[in-house]
Amino acid sequence: MRATAGVLATTAATSSPRLSVVPRRRRAARVITVAVAVIASLMIGSAAFQTQLARRQVDLDRIDRDLRVASEQYRVLRGQRAELRAPARLAASAEALGMGPATSTQFMAIPADVVAAVQESMGVVDPRDAAGANGVLDRFTEVKAVAGGAP
Repeated sequence: MRATAGVLATTAATSSPRLSVVPRRRRAARVITVAVAVIASLMIGSAAFQTQLARRQVDLDRIDRDLRVASEQYRVLRGQRAELRAPARLAASAEALGMGPATSTQFMAIPADVVAAVQESMGVVDPRDAAGANGVLDRFTEVKAVAGGAP
């Protein structure tokens, strides 16, 4: 018995430990799953970003085109305005209407009651004047007194 025990002891000491199949850890699968999810999210985000850039570029192109059209229209309108305001054209139009150059100038005196009537009809009457005893002409006579009767 002792001999068998010695053989068993030497065999156990010299042989490798017993190996058994251990279930694999799922850590690698989790890491791969997370990495794939992150990469997919980045790709979707990149596509959305590129879409936004393209949309904004289309908007910028439209605005730029509108600016060019408006600038051209402004240039055309300025040219038309310059033609319409040209002294030669104005003189020709005035002559066609029977107008001619002025030979002399003079000032015309407008009666105060006509001025007051026009102001009343336009609604340009000072409320202080309407409340006065003499009406609209109260302030007119005050101004005329200070100005010495000059228009």
